[in-house]
Amino acid sequence: MSDHLKRGNLLWEGSRMFLPEHKESLLARKRHKQKLKKPILDPDKLEEMNQTVCEAMEYAQEVTISYFEDGGLIYYSGKICRYEEPQNMLWIKGAADQPHRLKLEHVLDISLSV
Repeated sequence: MSDHLKRGNLLWEGSRMFLPEHKESLLARKRHKQKLKKPILDPDKLEEMNQTVCEAMEYAQEVTISYFEDGGLIYYSGKICRYEEPQNMLWIKGAADQPHRLKLEHVLDISLSV
């Protein structure tokens, strides 16, 4: 056998490369696969969350809210400072007195903090 056929895979070594665009594409695909789908809440859960919001606003209690955003869960805690019914928005003020505006359609759970 001649020497140029004994090189193994060296013939293709020069064309093997991994561009930054390839890496970013693979990472984007991995992130897309890891995203969660928003669960559909049943009416009992919605009523329970409504009662929790009413109680928290009446007695100025702190709550912890699970919020679905961009395929993942974000947790907010603080006191509910305002509820806007026409827009279905809930305003919560956290420890740093920074208000967060949350759409109720993305809220998955509301619980009273102990």
